Amino acid sequence: MTKLQECLASNLKLFRKMRHLTQEQLAEKAGTSTTYIGTIEIGQKFPSKSMIEKISDALGIESIQLFQTNQAIPIKQNTFDKTSLSKALMKNIKDAVESTLKNC
Repeated sequence: MTKLQECLASNLKLFRKMRHLTQEQLAEKAGTSTTYIGTIEIGQKFPSKSMIEKISDALGIESIQLFQTNQAIPIKQNTFDKTSLSKALMKNIKDAVESTLKNC
């Protein structure tokens, strides 16, 4: 799996869970199959540009957010709960600290 696929897979799963969506629910919103969403999340498939747009629209995020590292906070909608947001923020802080320590 390439770094780009890894980033997409991780962010897709993160945003899907923050929205409290199953793979099936996201697939329905994006007009695709549950299997396809699952294969993207494990890095076996890479979606087309149009599918990336459909998925990001279904998640209520900008498509670029699916490819940003340490991405955790959606900006289009506020359909996440406080617990999910807290966990995402803590992950970002942990990742930032670990990255800083690696560079020391």
